[in-house]
Amino acid sequence: MKIIKTLFLSILLLGFVSCDDDDDNQVIEETFNFTAQLSEINDSGANGTAAITVEGDNLTVVVEAQGMTPGEAHPQHIHGLENGEENATCPPESADTNEDGIITIPEGAPFYGDVILPLGDFPTADANGNISYEKTFILGENGNPTAEDLAALQNRVIVLHGMNDSDDAYVPTTPVACGELELSIQ
Repeated sequence: MKIIKTLFLSILLLGFVSCDDDDDNQVIEETFNFTAQLSEINDSGANGTAAITVEGDNLTVVVEAQGMTPGEAHPQHIHGLENGEENATCPPESADTNEDGIITIPEGAPFYGDVILPLGDFPTADANGNISYEKTFILGENGNPTAEDLAALQNRVIVLHGMNDSDDAYVPTTPVACGELELSIQ
């Protein structure tokens, strides 16, 4: 498995392979696809799917979710544990260590880790609680992480945030859905 991770990181960092054929150079870009099934956290009712495509220095994220708080912006991030070699996971119900019925960011962080990439331009849920998001990030530019920072995406998770609390006040930081990224073999 370590060989596969090392190979993936090497290809991702290079971004292309150059071939010399009678002074004609061809550039072949590798494409990697990752998917995640987003399942609810905190009895939010939120769920959906996420897909990530890495092609050269471009990382495109697509999130489709439902059950979100209508009319509110929903922060979303790629999270991961520090070294990227350990699998980040979605927190189980037992992560609610103070037993108040809500898994907070500090309670979930030991499972999914820190934010590696905020999926900026946070989407606002429509009147039915649906979000549809697509954005391409250029790795290493405009404060975006490098390919090395995102290494081993199959060990990362996507977390969506934002729901009303027991007083019906919107809390944008509360985790509502999480999905573990998996490399799609095609």
